[in-house]
Amino acid sequence: MERLWFSVTDEFGLWPRIEAEFRARLPLRNLIWKGGIAQTAQFVAQLSADVRVNEEAEPDPTGVVLPGQDTGALLHIYLCEVSESESDTRKAEVRARAKAWAARAGQHRGASWLVVVVAGGSDAQRLSAGPKFLNMRATVFDRLRSEVGGKRDGVVLLRPDAVESWNAAVLALRDRAVQALEARAASLGDEIRRLDANRMLPGWNYCRFFVVKEQLAALFRALALHDAALAQYDELEAAFLQLLDARALSWFSSFGGGGAGDDFADILDVQRKPYRRQIADNAISMFDFRMYLFGQQAQLLLDAARFEELAARAQHFVATLGAAMRERGSGLAPAFVAAWTYSVCTNVVEICEGVPVQARALAAAKAEFLTSARQQLDVLGALSGRLPPDCVRATLAISSVRALSSALAAAEPAPAPMRVANPVLAEALAADARFDQVYVRTCDQATQYYGDCGRRRFAQALQADVARLHMSRGRWADAARILRPLVPPGAPDLRACAQLAQCEQRLGRTAASLDLVLRLVAAPQPDAASAAAHARLLAELARDVEPCARAPPPQLLRVDDAWVEDSDATCALRVRVHAGVALAAARVEAVLVAGHDGRRLELVLGADGVVLAAGATDVRLTSDAVSCPGRVEVRAVNVRVGNVEFQVAASNANARRRVRLHPHPVAPHVALDASGETLDVVVTTRGAAVDAGMRIWLHGADAQPLLGAEIPAGSGFAVEGGALTVGCALPPHACVRARLPLPPAPVPGDVQVLAEYTSGGEARLLADSAAVDFARPLRVTASVRQNAVLIRAQNRALAPVRVHALLVDGRDAGDAWLAQRGFLQFGESLTLVCEDAGAAKCVELRFSSLLDAVRELVGAQVELLAAAHGLVAHRRYLQRLALAHVRRTLDARQTLRAARVCCEPLAPLYLLAAQDCAQPVRRALRRLFAELDARLAAAELDAGAARQQRMRVPVLAGRQPGLVTVFVETGRQLCAYESAALHVRIEGGNAPRRLRVTLAAASCMVAGPATQEVVVRGSCRLRFAVVPLAAGHLPLPEIICHEADTGADPQWARLPVCLRARPSALCVLRDRAMPVCSVPVDVVTPGIIS
Repeated sequence: MERLWFSVTDEFGLWPRIEAEFRARLPLRNLIWKGGIAQTAQFVAQLSADVRVNEEAEPDPTGVVLPGQDTGALLHIYLCEVSESESDTRKAEVRARAKAWAARAGQHRGASWLVVVVAGGSDAQRLSAGPKFLNMRATVFDRLRSEVGGKRDGVVLLRPDAVESWNAAVLALRDRAVQALEARAASLGDEIRRLDANRMLPGWNYCRFFVVKEQLAALFRALALHDAALAQYDELEAAFLQLLDARALSWFSSFGGGGAGDDFADILDVQRKPYRRQIADNAISMFDFRMYLFGQQAQLLLDAARFEELAARAQHFVATLGAAMRERGSGLAPAFVAAWTYSVCTNVVEICEGVPVQARALAAAKAEFLTSARQQLDVLGALSGRLPPDCVRATLAISSVRALSSALAAAEPAPAPMRVANPVLAEALAADARFDQVYVRTCDQATQYYGDCGRRRFAQALQADVARLHMSRGRWADAARILRPLVPPGAPDLRACAQLAQCEQRLGRTAASLDLVLRLVAAPQPDAASAAAHARLLAELARDVEPCARAPPPQLLRVDDAWVEDSDATCALRVRVHAGVALAAARVEAVLVAGHDGRRLELVLGADGVVLAAGATDVRLTSDAVSCPGRVEVRAVNVRVGNVEFQVAASNANARRRVRLHPHPVAPHVALDASGETLDVVVTTRGAAVDAGMRIWLHGADAQPLLGAEIPAGSGFAVEGGALTVGCALPPHACVRARLPLPPAPVPGDVQVLAEYTSGGEARLLADSAAVDFARPLRVTASVRQNAVLIRAQNRALAPVRVHALLVDGRDAGDAWLAQRGFLQFGESLTLVCEDAGAAKCVELRFSSLLDAVRELVGAQVELLAAAHGLVAHRRYLQRLALAHVRRTLDARQTLRAARVCCEPLAPLYLLAAQDCAQPVRRALRRLFAELDARLAAAELDAGAARQQRMRVPVLAGRQPGLVTVFVETGRQLCAYESAALHVRIEGGNAPRRLRVTLAAASCMVAGPATQEVVVRGSCRLRFAVVPLAAGHLPLPEIICHEADTGADPQWARLPVCLRARPSALCVLRDRAMPVCSVPVDVVTPGIIS
């Protein structure tokens, strides 16, 4: 469309004189125009127009000349020169020629005219001065203005050498141009209103309506009123869409498109075809019309610098026109539509590249255009065979192409190459390498723009598509390089994670691929097929990877529960494993932890060939190499799949992590029995043979070993390294026994038994605990008081003790007392004074305990009842429970008188025994204890069959101390490197003795003298200052006493001590409060129990 222009008619050769100055004052500036649709005053900054000299108005070859409309010059200018010195004939001729020109110029509608009289020298002053007073003759300029213009602004005088004259001339030019513009706008407005009013009448033509409104839009555009011009095109587009919906577009020849070069067009090039002529002739296609209309709108948006709106309108244009092109009635091939869409999207991005300001919205729009272009590459690649089928994205753009692709593949195995006008697409569709370059470059540019606008997920999706293309081409390293940043440590994209796992597997990095697959199966699975595929891949990688251990996510494997079936008669554990996917496990193992020998003992139960279904699976785990009856803790469950061992921690709060295992039915059994100061160890092999001996460790409740170095010769046992060793093979159902001395003061409680042996060529382990009563039945002291021996005996056992005889140096000393009492209940004491026995050396006491007889009776009855009620697996536990209750409630007088076990009822014990059992087992326990009451009440107790024991006690001299009490005096805290007072109280005989007391402490430092001398008469108290050297437990120091005048005395030096109260040591903390306490220590001389 042509620009506005001024026509200059120069019949006198005046233009060369004023051309330079005239063009320098163009364009016209600061115009006030009222020719808009709203008829409001608008400020126009400048008006650009061309100047044509002596040129007639010719119609625009690309435009339309409507009847009654003039699209020629906006302003016609006539240059003339008149001098006062010229003749009147000459002057009249100039006036006539100017008058004739003005008449012709006035016939142009939408245009204005102006006569410019060019004067020079003195004539200019005379012409501009006007007539003088009383001089009735007017100047030539006045006559010309009155005859030609009729108005003062129709003729203007121009003095080329005067600036004021130029300003006046330019002002006249501006006014006449504004008048022409307003007239032209009014004329176009009237025509537009007339056409719009006749829209519903027959014969109305949209194309004529379009031409008229476009001329008005061109006028607004010439005035730089971009919004007004864009509004005209928007109204035209709205009218077009309204007619399109009504299917009243008979003025368009066809849909169009498909021509040479139509798939590669610049949207800003509105001169590529004679669009305006085709519109006027009703010969334009719908495709060309839409391209032309959007091209004009795009140019106006660019002129107004509204780039974001341009991008938004372009997106809508591509979507709507593309959808219309893909309809069946358009007749366009999918390849043409894809090529056109690709070209338009890339063209919009190129147009927006020159924008100086990069806004987030504009970056997002460019990224979306490039994404759409990438989708068209998917279509073209699928149709031409350049893109592998697995790389085609399932988008709306290619949904209609799939049927065509399959048809082409079935009809022609090798379809002919496509012809596209876009040179980039032509090269891409000619070779796979070039196609990959264009594909990757488009995705990379879109990724960059997505990063600029902060849409990270879209950028990752494009990069995943690029990685998939590399994978299809076999470029595994490039694909892995792109995918690694797409798989974050948190919740990864399942598709990217699966692709990276495949790449790592192809590159030989099986361990990395395994970790990725573990993350895959831990994520929620979209469907069953994906879960099965991930499970197969996991099994394949586990088979190929090097042996390793992994901690699986809880979504893949977790332990829901662990328990022991009451019906299991062997060492078995049942666990409930929840698997996220189905797994074929080579082995499932449970790691159990039991406390033995003061340390944590790990046991393993397992099962081979376990198939874990998706969900919960109950697995029964056993082992012939382990027998560990009692409570254990389930630490972990290991599931081995291929070469990978998944270590599942049993940390579920709902799972019962502590269970009670049953003893193995054929494993050896170690029984313990303490009598006095000996310990009987009985080993029964039961159904399993011991190949090459057995090693047994025994530890007390305080984790101290119970085995010394002394062992009777010829017993077949030996002590090596703190373990009791059976040095010979044992056949099944064999029984061996050993009697061992006990340490001086074992701590009462359960004895931990740990045995290692081999059976059937396999190393096996036995871990058990046995309740052994280490308490000495009697505590006997004998001391010399002047010439008599004071004997004191106290029952410390939990069962009555019958005293048979009391001998002093072999002489009976308690017949009278024994005849009166005969037995000692728990806590009762026996005190005798033997006169004339000051020289006695030894006191012997013979006694027997009813506990042995009661144990045999209760054990026999529990064995019978457990077998009768199906509780064989619990018989040892039930025997201990019943025996502990009986011996605490045993009535000695009634038992001895009636020869029956007289005690409280045992029936309530089922509540304690059945707290972890099922309901059927509880009922069985209730019946068992009720029947046990009746059996014990009716059973005969053979008290005379109890084994008699002897206890020899040396008589203590008067100078020996009888008791040492130790306590620590501190504040509320006892910290390391802080001094504390240690008080030692010594009780002695009546005779005064001078003693030297030395404090030997290994774990603390004695501040001050470690040795003190004291005269003991009755009792005395010493004070030592000790400083703990480390945090932890402070063992009581060793007290060494001997007489100061005779040197070391074996009876005084290093007196053995045993604790009478627990704890056995004081806890020393660095920064935590510890309550003050005193620990009494008894200094006794151990007796000899046979």
